Amino acid sequence: MSDPVRSETSHWRDVAWRGELLARIYQPGAASPPPGPGGKRAVVVDVHGGAWSSRDRTLGERYNEAVAAAGLAVVAIDFRDGRVARHPAAVQDVAAAVQWVRDHADDLGVDPARVALTGSSSGGHLALLAALTDTEVCFVGAFWPPVDPLSRYRYARSRLGQPVPEGQAFDAANLVAATEAYFGDEQTMGEASIVAVLAEGRPRWLPPVWLVQAGADLNVPPSMIEELVTSYRQRGGQLELSMYTDQVHGFGHARHDAARRFQADLVQRLLAVVG
Repeated sequence: MSDPVRSETSHWRDVAWRGELLARIYQPGAASPPPGPGGKRAVVVDVHGGAWSSRDRTLGERYNEAVAAAGLAVVAIDFRDGRVARHPAAVQDVAAAVQWVRDHADDLGVDPARVALTGSSSGGHLALLAALTDTEVCFVGAFWPPVDPLSRYRYARSRLGQPVPEGQAFDAANLVAATEAYFGDEQTMGEASIVAVLAEGRPRWLPPVWLVQAGADLNVPPSMIEELVTSYRQRGGQLELSMYTDQVHGFGHARHDAARRFQADLVQRLLAVVG
């Protein structure tokens, strides 16, 4: 366990949660709202992005600090990705992390009945897949997620060698290589599509979903998001789509006005559902 890093609004520490895998645990600080009557806080398990093959638990730092400052606990996890494993290792780790939080609820000071999942980019895909098929949670926030790995893989391949507009963080070759590293083949990519899971009747749960789309996202084609929205609602699931016009992939990790608006919107929704 690392020494905690503290501020008036939140503090965090790193712990080993599964073997050598680490979790960054954010707790509200002295200036944050106190827990409710039961003395337990709601908790969010956050799943980082990185095309299923890079980054770590620190990626969502800014929005996780905002959530903790609002009075909720956050457990941002590392998990097995394409650097060390293949699908379904990551989604299994996400489900295991939710169970780990519930098993350690007393130590964390959280309510095991009020657990939400959030995830950015590929982490949003993993959060959705875990919440539909592997673990029951009361809310999912999926931020600019490539919800159909096969469709995104083929799209990235079609963009190889093409110029990237200024202001866009888009690397087609890296997306192709990273997707292959984690999924291995196109059949597995297709099976991991959230729309395919819905169409084939594989969901065990349909939690409320807040889906965030960046209006100028070069990494996630709009048609992919539109298809998921239609499919989820047709299955009877509750899904809210928020569009952040003119924003690029990953904008919510920044410090500009749109990122702060996204962070405030996230807090509002979490407090309404689980807080």
